[in-house]
Amino acid sequence: MGFGIFIVITALLPFVIGQYYLYVVTQVMIYAIATLGLDVLYGRTGQLSLAHASFFGIGAYVAALSNTFGVPVVLQPVLVLGLAVIVGALVAIPTLRLSGLRLALVTLLFGELFVWLIDHASNLTGGSQGMTVQPLTLGPFDSSEPLDGYALAAIASLLATVMCVQLGKTQYGRRMLAVRDSELASASVGIPIVRTKIAAFILSAILAGAAGWIYAYVVGFVSPTTFDLFGSVNFLVAVILGGSGRVLGAWCGALYIVLVPEVFSSIGYPNLFPIVGGAVMIVVAMTIPRGLVGSLEKLGETLWAVRGRRGRAGG
Repeated sequence: MGFGIFIVITALLPFVIGQYYLYVVTQVMIYAIATLGLDVLYGRTGQLSLAHASFFGIGAYVAALSNTFGVPVVLQPVLVLGLAVIVGALVAIPTLRLSGLRLALVTLLFGELFVWLIDHASNLTGGSQGMTVQPLTLGPFDSSEPLDGYALAAIASLLATVMCVQLGKTQYGRRMLAVRDSELASASVGIPIVRTKIAAFILSAILAGAAGWIYAYVVGFVSPTTFDLFGSVNFLVAVILGGSGRVLGAWCGALYIVLVPEVFSSIGYPNLFPIVGGAVMIVVAMTIPRGLVGSLEKLGETLWAVRGRRGRAGG
């Protein structure tokens, strides 16, 4: 039923909001795909990564450089998929024995290396000045048109959401949760911890890379500032705020990291968002560790239990 509501709302939105707000909703959908990727890694498997914006950036620069080198559109998703698998594995394998802060620091190193590479390969990437991305065109489709870009993001975000929901129902999804809760207990019952972690990193990179590829074609411009440490922290804030391990939580987090900066920009204080983002993460971690969705679920369970007790008492 939830997917049916999503499809109906998605189909109706272009008729009730203007082009600018349609563009903002498109950004929310794109960031939701990437946030779902980090939720697989951190929310479900417990692997803290500060390289997620780099995975996002890999997809974006594949789109940008594909224009430069004339790579056919039909081959670009394959290229994004292949690079995401390789990079996800390259980050995962050296960090298999790490967790927590040490894992975060190693992934941070990868993220910084990615930004350094983009900055210093200025002949290809435009360096810190960024580069323009020509729109994706295929027949009448043009990603620079708000409605076409919205349709592309909507289809991709729906597929990513369905995949993540179904993942939670599979044996592999349950293995990820077990590894998150206790690696020692998981190993004692025969769960392949190494393969589970590598798979989580790769799937996370694939979702982020796909989101970055769409982002580049919709926005029409890429620069390393979008894919630096602050970008990774924003994704982490989105997962924690929305509720780690929950698909709806990833969507709520994506709403936050897209809409709140828009609000600050509209009132003339765009630079306040990073400060607010850090403060929000601290407050959420201390007061509602389950995140918004998790806290609402807990509240619903409590109210249902109270109602049940009253019903039994009345009977």
